[in-house]
Amino acid sequence: MDRATLLREVSSRLGDRRLVWAGLRADDIEPLSDLPQTEASFSIVGAYRARRSIESLAHEDLSGVRVDLDAWDIDDHLDIAATQRFRQSLLSALARPSAMLAYRPSRFLSAIWFARQDRCLNLSLFGAHQAAFEHKPWVETAVASLGLPRVPWVYVADEERRRAADLLRAGPLMLRRNRGSGGAGIVCVGTPEELATQWPSDVEAFVGVAPFIDRALPVNVGATVWRDGVTVHRPSIQLIGIPDCVTRPFGYCGNDFGAAASLPVRIVDQIEQSTVAIGGWLRESGYRGTFGVDYLVHNGEPLFTEVNARFQGSTATSCRLSIEEGEGCLVLEHLAAMLGLPMPASVPLRERTACTPVAAQVVVHWTGPQPQRLDPSALIGAALRVSRSAQADVACRPELVTEPGGVVARVFARDSMTVDGFRLAPGWQAVVTEWTRAQIETSESRGRSVAVHR
Repeated sequence: MDRATLLREVSSRLGDRRLVWAGLRADDIEPLSDLPQTEASFSIVGAYRARRSIESLAHEDLSGVRVDLDAWDIDDHLDIAATQRFRQSLLSALARPSAMLAYRPSRFLSAIWFARQDRCLNLSLFGAHQAAFEHKPWVETAVASLGLPRVPWVYVADEERRRAADLLRAGPLMLRRNRGSGGAGIVCVGTPEELATQWPSDVEAFVGVAPFIDRALPVNVGATVWRDGVTVHRPSIQLIGIPDCVTRPFGYCGNDFGAAASLPVRIVDQIEQSTVAIGGWLRESGYRGTFGVDYLVHNGEPLFTEVNARFQGSTATSCRLSIEEGEGCLVLEHLAAMLGLPMPASVPLRERTACTPVAAQVVVHWTGPQPQRLDPSALIGAALRVSRSAQADVACRPELVTEPGGVVARVFARDSMTVDGFRLAPGWQAVVTEWTRAQIETSESRGRSVAVHR
């Protein structure tokens, strides 16, 4: 179904309800800026400023701190003053007939919806229900039962970590907590000493263990679960652990959609088949709406890595490309699926992938050791010198203290940024490295100056 038709049907279903976005980043609501009911955006970082007609508030503007979104969870900070003010503002926004759309459901948002369910339509899962899909061993066990190619995780109790030591004899291992996003909670160990010191701490007292798969290509794909099927959108090569973009060895830092256009057709077909099968299991388990899947392409086969039962960092760029082609995008399809519309006709993924234009995004995080007031304007200016098509959003501001791991900016460009997902193209790497090192040197200089004056 073309975007215009789907947009009209979604708008008709919403009627006189105002749509309120509750997400990590306000700019992720841009794909719905042409939906008449889109009226408000509440986010953890980056208030929405592209259109004055949309009411917007960011938690960071109340707290003065830009947090690391992969480590900070609002459910863990319900009692702080900024969260209480944020909650009151969201309750006020939902006081009239409305619909709430969440990037990722939470206890915080579910509690607000229950207090407003007489006038608010929840277009996301109940937080506790969605949380089940974030338990990686549970999801992996279900995927294994589907017979899909996958990373061979095994689960080792803390008391039996000698079992992992035995596995280590065959080569380096990946250790992973049972919950986490953006590469948080994942380490690679190669020696018994590293195994002992880097064993992840988890309340469930067991850890996922798998062999480290070297030279694999990380691929991400977005999809939507409907009541009667699954639609799959363009894949991208995921940027992971790139120096000066992120400190975590396997931390997320962007997507290259154009690079995925060179994937062999056979692999694209396998990704589509696996994603549809996983979406079918999600539907049987009560899931509706948009989700994502990560794969590692190894020895010519896409191995399932994990499900992201929510919108993703790649969603904004995926939506941009879909909108340009007049297609329903992942955010609009999520709304349609949650509103009970039937699945629209969809072209095969191989056709969508083959016509994907050159387009990519890099997400630059603050990699300095201390919280810092940062001005990303030089970074954005340097990006424009590399590509005139460069556009930045989710940018931090000097008035805020950006914590280590916090997003400095997300930069989109009609350019190729990576080949293998683990390295940036030289021009883009230089942009990030030079800006980051300059900021770290400035921070260290200020620290020395303070020490001298003391």
